[in-house]
Amino acid sequence: MTDETLNKRGPALKSVPVNEVATIRKDIDVFAGWLTLLENPDPVLRTEAAGRGLKLYDEVARDAHAAAVLQQRIQAVVGKEWEIVPAGSPKRPGRNPALTQEQKIADFVSGVLENCNFDQARAELLLCLLYGYYVLEVLWSVRDGRIVIDRLLGKHPRRFLFTPNRELRLLTPENLIDGEELPPRKFVVMTHGDSDNPYGRGLGQILWWPVWFKKNGIKFWLTFLDKFGMPTAVGKYPAGASEQAKSDLLDALDAIQNETSITIPEDMTAEYLEASRSGTATYEGFADFMDRQISKAVLGQNLTTELKGGGSLAASQIHNEVRQEIIESDADLLDACLNATLIRWIVDYNFPGVTDYPKIKTYAAPKPDLKQQSEIDKTVAVDIGLNIPKRHFYETYGYPIPEEGEETVGGRQAQPATDVSQQTAPGRKSPVAFAEGRDDKDAPDRIAERVAEEAGPVTDSLYMAPLKRLVDRAASLEELRDGILDLYGEMPPAELGAVIARGMMLAELSGRYEVAGETVILNGKKKA
Repeated sequence: MTDETLNKRGPALKSVPVNEVATIRKDIDVFAGWLTLLENPDPVLRTEAAGRGLKLYDEVARDAHAAAVLQQRIQAVVGKEWEIVPAGSPKRPGRNPALTQEQKIADFVSGVLENCNFDQARAELLLCLLYGYYVLEVLWSVRDGRIVIDRLLGKHPRRFLFTPNRELRLLTPENLIDGEELPPRKFVVMTHGDSDNPYGRGLGQILWWPVWFKKNGIKFWLTFLDKFGMPTAVGKYPAGASEQAKSDLLDALDAIQNETSITIPEDMTAEYLEASRSGTATYEGFADFMDRQISKAVLGQNLTTELKGGGSLAASQIHNEVRQEIIESDADLLDACLNATLIRWIVDYNFPGVTDYPKIKTYAAPKPDLKQQSEIDKTVAVDIGLNIPKRHFYETYGYPIPEEGEETVGGRQAQPATDVSQQTAPGRKSPVAFAEGRDDKDAPDRIAERVAEEAGPVTDSLYMAPLKRLVDRAASLEELRDGILDLYGEMPPAELGAVIARGMMLAELSGRYEVAGETVILNGKKKA
């Protein structure tokens, strides 16, 4: 879209700048002015590559620890489930959508991807984490009148370069300067770390130095082990010894490495120069330190990769949360790349004229604890008495909604809505017994009672009134949490945590249905 195009839409948009101003062509670091191609601005490649280009980072991938943490990060994404979501409708687990055109397109795209090496291709695209960008070539074929993917091939990024217009070019023996122009809808490029630079900013420029220092440190370590295991032999000859005598002594010293005994002239001596050292620093400690830096650069932490018994449970949980955030971020970036390229190309080839495309969604978030969720649902539906739509249970537990007349397993006869409050949960008094002498309570009152009940004997009647007011007037979960902390701050941490968790869950569910306009039925009394 150009400024001129927008100007035709009215005077209000005449001053809206829509074109890129700080273009790559104007970047003094990556564009030399007399070339028609962009130079990779990676500072490590400029100073250390010596003509090798991105092959330099292959040495990083050969380091055992760097390779392990990179694969851990990549496989954490590739191992997650993915799905093609139809255009125009959010994903709802468990629903049975009609086979609309959007659903048919999504099913077709899913079938194409399932019948090629899609997971392998996703893993290779994520190598952009190391190199800054990575390239995937698409091999198309025709099956049953449809254009489908036969195979996806990862290509090393060293074979490609970019023009100032961000066009990908292939370096060939016949064209080593400008590169070969590539056909459209043929190569997928995923970039990491820098949206303004088509070469991206990979972790290679961060990992290179720890890997290099560790590699050279191990060389010195091996030399030290050789010296320590077999000390250096020293020969002493008298003043005025001939060159032949010196040579004979040196041969005798060399023989010490392999022979059990040697002979030397009486006026010469041979002895070992014992290795000695002081201090606590070791080569192993140096290598471990570099490994920790590599772990932090790739995973955002190092406790989970090198825990040696010194980390606490709390620290482990925090570091796992950091790692989970990185996984979800990588999954979102991979999905965005595929949605903008491969998914669109499949649809364009097979369904011309479609403007609203399906999307791939990787479910990188941890799966909920369904057992814990079922206990919450039982508490809300039975103990509190909220009238919950059946759709919630189908969506939460992933079961399909049965079609009309379809044979089902389990279930029970539905009860009238007004009878919900009259049902008595096992082990509880009837509604008449506990309602006698007091008015019917609304949802916040029930939540307060439930929180107090979960707190156990540490909560007495003095806590009930302020807690009821707190739940009733809390405008957000954060406000409810802070209020409970102030109210129950003297409680033991374990009991306080249980109260906060249960109170927040019940308050959240109660608020969700009230805001949605659901009817709350408590003790046989309807409240809009």
